[in-house]
Amino acid sequence: MSLLKRKKTEEAEANGSGDAEQVAKPTKGERMGQAKDLAVHHGTHKSIDVAGWVDSRVNATGIFTAMMSRHVPKGTNWFYTLGSATMFIFAMQAITGVFLSMYYTPSATQAYASITHMTNEVFMGEFVRGMHKWGASLMIILIFLHMARTFFFGAYKYPRELNWVIGVVLLILTTVMGLTGYLLPFDQRSFWATIVANNITASGPIVGPYLADFLRAGPDFSATTLSRFYALHMMVVPGLIAALIGAHLFFVVKLGTTAPPWVRAGRPKGSMPEEEVTAGVAREDFEDVPVNGAVAAAEIEAEPPVEEADAQAAEAEEVEAKEAEETEAAVAPEEPAEEAAAEEAAEAPAEEAPAEETDAPDDSDTSGEGEVTP
Repeated sequence: MSLLKRKKTEEAEANGSGDAEQVAKPTKGERMGQAKDLAVHHGTHKSIDVAGWVDSRVNATGIFTAMMSRHVPKGTNWFYTLGSATMFIFAMQAITGVFLSMYYTPSATQAYASITHMTNEVFMGEFVRGMHKWGASLMIILIFLHMARTFFFGAYKYPRELNWVIGVVLLILTTVMGLTGYLLPFDQRSFWATIVANNITASGPIVGPYLADFLRAGPDFSATTLSRFYALHMMVVPGLIAALIGAHLFFVVKLGTTAPPWVRAGRPKGSMPEEEVTAGVAREDFEDVPVNGAVAAAEIEAEPPVEEADAQAAEAEEVEAKEAEETEAAVAPEEPAEEAAAEEAAEAPAEEAPAEETDAPDDSDTSGEGEVTP
């Protein structure tokens, strides 16, 4: 069903008629506008934005934002540009290598002549070959500096161990790239230097002799050796380097950039929170020593320091004393009136004591006991 017919059906259902034929037909201007909108939607209009059309299908904006607009920690400096500089040199090597391969002949009898023709007769051939030659040395220097920065800044630690392994493999492939490209001029210097390097490779343990035979393409150097070095230098090694650079950049974007060692960095993305645990130490014989120190840490936390323990004991004693006084005051019975009068009499001054003593005989006289008659 076309878009116009579908729209008519929807309008008919909205009006409640249930019949698409009862809906008024669109005018010519409306049909032209709908056709224009469809053309823009499907990418057939002349004024369509090509970048927007591509972005809507590959999400290039999100990739660009993740690569270029990511968070950079404080304290970063020029040392952090070594990786980007190495990647830039690799791109330059790839571009100049393509131009050189247009004039190079991988043949034992014509390789040196093609290099001479390229350097002396081709327009800007010497410039392009010089960029490729010195760029190889510069790439090896930069990748060594980049890995040194990564090591001394501690960027190889968790959770970036895999990215460090990829960097080591990239370093090895870069040296292989330089070794295979050194033979391509096929002059006396490159020929004998490659023989020495191949003999060093053959002296390696177990896999050394097999690897040397693979590089030579046989027991001795020949024209096949040059063809194999050219294939490795032009197709195999650059493809591996490009793939590993993509994986390397993916992990850099995913895990973030490491802060310098003199700046306290936050917890990296994807890592677990750190826990400081005291190591366990056995205090007596046959005592279990905790492996991760968790039990010891719990005991240390459970046992407060001596000063804190004394303060807590003093506070507990004061609270107990106050509670005891309040309990005695609440439980004690009311004192009788006689006991209260006796206490008041005891507390009276000493001057009233003789009067009380004189009253005592009078009481005895009235009782009639001990009375003497003449």
